[in-house]
Amino acid sequence: MENQLKRKYGLLMAMCMVVGTIIGSGIFFQNERVITYIGGRMWIGIAAWAVGGLITLSLAYVASTLATRHEKVGGLVDYTEALVGKSYSYVFGWFLATIFYPAMTGTLAFVTARFTVELFGWNTAYGVNQFLSGETWALALFYLVLIYAVNGLSTKISEKIQISGTFIKVIPLILMGIVGTIFGLVNGVTLENLNFTATHVGRVYNEYGQLVTEGTLVGARTAMSAFFYALVATAFAYAGWDCVINLNSEIKDAKRNLPKALIVGMIIITSIYVAYFVGIFGASPVESAVAAGGVGTRTGFMAVFGDFAGTLLFVFIIISCIGTLNGLTVASQRSIYAISARNTGPRPRLFGQIDKETNMPNNSIFLSMIFIAAWMVVIFAHNSMSNPPFNSINESLHGFNFSIVAFAPVGLCMLLLPLLVQVIHKQKDFGVFNRFIAPTLAIIGTLFLMYATWYQQRNIVFIFLIVLSVLSIIGLLLTFGKDKTPMRGVTAWICGFVLVIVVSVVLLVVLNSVA
Repeated sequence: MENQLKRKYGLLMAMCMVVGTIIGSGIFFQNERVITYIGGRMWIGIAAWAVGGLITLSLAYVASTLATRHEKVGGLVDYTEALVGKSYSYVFGWFLATIFYPAMTGTLAFVTARFTVELFGWNTAYGVNQFLSGETWALALFYLVLIYAVNGLSTKISEKIQISGTFIKVIPLILMGIVGTIFGLVNGVTLENLNFTATHVGRVYNEYGQLVTEGTLVGARTAMSAFFYALVATAFAYAGWDCVINLNSEIKDAKRNLPKALIVGMIIITSIYVAYFVGIFGASPVESAVAAGGVGTRTGFMAVFGDFAGTLLFVFIIISCIGTLNGLTVASQRSIYAISARNTGPRPRLFGQIDKETNMPNNSIFLSMIFIAAWMVVIFAHNSMSNPPFNSINESLHGFNFSIVAFAPVGLCMLLLPLLVQVIHKQKDFGVFNRFIAPTLAIIGTLFLMYATWYQQRNIVFIFLIVLSVLSIIGLLLTFGKDKTPMRGVTAWICGFVLVIVVSVVLLVVLNSVA
């Protein structure tokens, strides 16, 4: 066995990891949520996508500057270890390995399967939750195992999937951005949508003419509320920029290529997202654009390009999702290895091994699959809140609805705050902009996103903090043993997490009373 990853990825792969991992299912189904929140106020949607992109770009830029100074085996974990400390870098790496990447990967497996089910028309009857169907579960596991097997056996095949998938997935987005905008202006759909007033759409009546459900409430929020809700929706669509950083020890000339990939990639993505939003906004009436499960997006493409495009779109969406799933899988597979290579975490000698034939951390890959499986159960429970036995739990908790998708990207930003502060404090070899201005802008953007998340989720934020704290404490206890480097201040860390929970409760009570 060897314990060092080889440099095998070039600049093109790095850039495709940024663009290909971020552009996935999020832009399709989250864009429908954005339109739902804003109604006919297109400028709010443009602002949400632009601000979300700028916040992500600010974080990526700071990370790219650190990539020119610090390099080991784990990207962001490297930077936190160098600037914040070994203990915090372990907690941060443990979050990536047990919450962020497994939860995001599991979600993408489900979403990819969900769109495949929609493509083939399985379980499309009214009232059937396709997220809970046997076909969706089987396909989700199939996609997950397939992508994991490909990455575990051949990095060359994985690289080809990532590069080809990236180029394929941007085609429908760019086309809709250009053609959809022209279509909307020429046919008056854009003007009609701009004059849209808040209303319920998708009302369902039974055979006796009685109203069964009010459908979806669209654009009923104030401008500020709509912007906050839309901004949080974009956070998931921009997640994944960090995946390429975890490959810093496998990228050729990483100190030069990684910053280029991050900055150029984020500019491309933000531009495509804004253009796509404007195009889809003018492609079809708001009432059609807010349908769930990708149907609204399909309607927009059919209106602009014809009926055949509706089916072709879903093929593109599935390819897009597979590309994103591949990128998250690459990062997830290395997340356990990143902390084991530092002689920390559970059984570091075991999970830090590299197979000499494939040059892959196979033991780390296996453990990451277990974490993904656990989060897939949580995702299933989230989508089963209206069905037994979860409906009784939901009722007893007064409509409790915890979605890890809403918190994982924001949790990543939150845990990056100490790193951003330490860039200002310790990175004295940087110039004024890289040391002071860039991290300050990233801190402001992160705090703003955290506030927007609280504004939307309110007390459910407390649940996420408990999950984060409990898993972090478990991780700290697992790494404290004879065969590992002792983690100093474990007691202090545990007390710190307890303090975070107490302060969070107080803040939530105060904010709720003010609101």
